[in-house]
Amino acid sequence: MSDLLPLWEDILLELSKSISKGKVMTWFMYSTLQSVDNNTATIGTAREFYKKFITDNSDKILQILQKKDPLMAKVEVIVDGSLENENSSHTIDMKKLFLHASQPSGTVEGDHTVRKLPKQSSVQIKKGKETFVSKMLDTNFTLRNFVVGEETQLAHAASQAVANKPGGAYNPLFLYGTVGLGKTHLLQATANEILRKYPNKLVVYLTTENFIAEVVEAIQKRRMEQVRKKYRLVDVFILDDIQFLAGKDRTQEIFFHLFNDLYNGKKQMIFSSDRPPAELELTEDRLKSRFSMGMIADLQFPDFETRLAISKVKCAENGILIADDILNFVAYNVQSSIRELQGIILQVKAMIELTGKNPTIESVSKMLKKLNNNVDIKNNIMGGSIGAPAIQRYKLGTMEDLVQAVCEYYHTEYNEVLGTKRSRVYMRPRQVAMFLIKKHMHASLQSIGDFFSGRDHTSVLHSTRKVEKEMKEKPEFWKEVKNFEDGCEFV
Repeated sequence: MSDLLPLWEDILLELSKSISKGKVMTWFMYSTLQSVDNNTATIGTAREFYKKFITDNSDKILQILQKKDPLMAKVEVIVDGSLENENSSHTIDMKKLFLHASQPSGTVEGDHTVRKLPKQSSVQIKKGKETFVSKMLDTNFTLRNFVVGEETQLAHAASQAVANKPGGAYNPLFLYGTVGLGKTHLLQATANEILRKYPNKLVVYLTTENFIAEVVEAIQKRRMEQVRKKYRLVDVFILDDIQFLAGKDRTQEIFFHLFNDLYNGKKQMIFSSDRPPAELELTEDRLKSRFSMGMIADLQFPDFETRLAISKVKCAENGILIADDILNFVAYNVQSSIRELQGIILQVKAMIELTGKNPTIESVSKMLKKLNNNVDIKNNIMGGSIGAPAIQRYKLGTMEDLVQAVCEYYHTEYNEVLGTKRSRVYMRPRQVAMFLIKKHMHASLQSIGDFFSGRDHTSVLHSTRKVEKEMKEKPEFWKEVKNFEDGCEFV
């Protein structure tokens, strides 16, 4: 089988061009080409979970194989649990494979030069006699991989419309929203899409801070007119975080005239801000008016389902697999910034790669606390928001059955719930389990206490009364417990 590894490497590299490198790293991590015989290629993978994805993409794999052997007729996928061993000699180190195969990305085109450059570098673009210095676009930002929810649908649609026809009806395009909602992603994704559709257009993306610094330097060196002439050559001008123009009177004056030059020349402008034009402080009214001339779209914080979808996309982009219960927990608890959600995914990735340990609800809770001390960690309910219908029915006949079900419901460890740790991660399911055992199994307080590591009956009484009290006072908690009960059959 090892003699097929070079062929398997070629297949994966070619496949990554059509379904993305992240998905290949995620879904083919524990897979290999086991045999090629009788015009049939057999692929082995560690789990049924991976098999479905590989099977869905078997046509693409077959097309790649047929380029090497036109007689190849079939791809079969089988499950081989031994491939999940990370030290298996039959699987490929994905990180090494794509590291060695990596190529410079990002193409910038002017009238005279086309260059491929590394991401996030500075680039000089020559057009005529002028030279631009612009921040390189990150080619990972695309309109396709921006996860669209109800709260971002308008902003995404407007960005797509601008990419299809720069300088058209939506000029300028003004996107606003608080930090970490995806404004920069949309700005750079729109720039990338314009360059893909119109490779000869000159697209310049700048942060407002960089633009201010350039203006200050030009004023000092008495070269302001050259800067204005330079930017008149731009086809698409993108300025991120324009609220930082506040109070910069001279820069606002220069920007006002630049705006008029670009607008009259039917050049596309795209701006982002943390607030709508009318609420920009220390900004001239004539600028606010011009920002409002085109399309204004806001980005709001996405709902649970969209956050969960974003989590899964980030996992695919980073080439890692994280269990659904962990992703549900992260999506439920990150309620302020998508950057925070991405930070958690990266921390989990680092933990997996550096320590070899899989994340737990408790370890992810600690990560969330470190990122945001004010976060109120909550257990997400059955993979959805509080009050969602139960998605699984439990048949419960013993105290052990009920505690096992509660642990699955709260995504926590059975032994810890029975134990003595007082962390909220274990305390809440422990108290709920005691309450439900008393309510539905009519067990005595002492027998419940004995089952939970020999607790005193007064401790059990305190826990059950606390659950009863909170259910009366907190509707969300009542829904939480009721949701579990609705999924149970007590026998």
